[in-house]
Amino acid sequence: MLEFSFPKIGMLSSIPKSRDRRRVVFVTMPDGDPFDLIGPMTVLHDANWQLENSGRPDLGYDLEVVTNKPGTVYQVNGFRMIVDKPCYDVRGEIDTIVFQAVDYDEKYLKDRRFIEWVKGIAPGTRRLVTACVGTYVLAEAGLLDGRRATTHWSACDNFQRRYPDVQLDANPIFVKDGKFYSSAGVTAILDLMLSLVEEDYGSELALRVAQSMVMFLRRPANQAQFSTQLNGSISDNQKIRTVMTYVAEHPDHDLSIDVLAAMAKMSPRNFTRVFAQEVGLTPGKFVEQSRLESARGRLEQSKLPINQVASECGYGTADGMRVAFDRNLGVAPSEYRRRFTTSQTVQR
Repeated sequence: MLEFSFPKIGMLSSIPKSRDRRRVVFVTMPDGDPFDLIGPMTVLHDANWQLENSGRPDLGYDLEVVTNKPGTVYQVNGFRMIVDKPCYDVRGEIDTIVFQAVDYDEKYLKDRRFIEWVKGIAPGTRRLVTACVGTYVLAEAGLLDGRRATTHWSACDNFQRRYPDVQLDANPIFVKDGKFYSSAGVTAILDLMLSLVEEDYGSELALRVAQSMVMFLRRPANQAQFSTQLNGSISDNQKIRTVMTYVAEHPDHDLSIDVLAAMAKMSPRNFTRVFAQEVGLTPGKFVEQSRLESARGRLEQSKLPINQVASECGYGTADGMRVAFDRNLGVAPSEYRRRFTTSQTVQR
């Protein structure tokens, strides 16, 4: 017989009674990705379990699922998801609404009754959250005009053309602007939901949920959606790919424009133009991001001292690396390591 043992949370008795249960409404649509619904629900369900296990059932989340078109919202052989409550029947106070990603045919963005409902429900809701391309729902309703948001990287060009008044940031895994929260993909919504648990009930509960679900705790919101170094595969120019590989493999070397241009057998001016055209970044920006990625990898996977990581990744000094981490990730290298390391004995 299997036995599972989870530690009591503790310290939650210090949470004020006013921070009571919160009503969270998930809005799903037919043909959407079921993970966008089940994933974020699981994070809050686990938070409820942890709270109950700690003797605080007065706290937590009351979950419900609605749709703009009641009936089967997802079906595959042997499995079917049915939602029978229409969003238009939602009444009463709502703490948080989570919008699932829309279908690629965009037919629900053309459902004017649904979009008008989104506009009407937003003012009385404390938080509005989107999963992946669910960001389109809030943008279509005009709620993100003048605000910062993100969405899945593959949809960014289309999104910017369609909603030019939204300040789209294609890089972070999730973004908060006031009461509006947007995420970049099906796993990023888990990070976002975990951050909401921490925002509502504190870091200790968020830690317990992360441990239970085997997740990273507090993955930085502005962590890049995909690898700078792996992005070299998008270039068809062999000379540029060679330079990119060299940069990734030798972060501690001289990676000045003159050196890289000579490697590509181009003039510095022509190399800068071709590189930016092929990669979408200037050579200097690519070097900066590649060094940052190399440093992150060493911090996550090794016990090397901070000074040594800085030296091996081309920063020269630990202070130089701290500046780069603060500018790009909003955290110090030591804090980044604390969040991501799998070792309990890290050399400082």
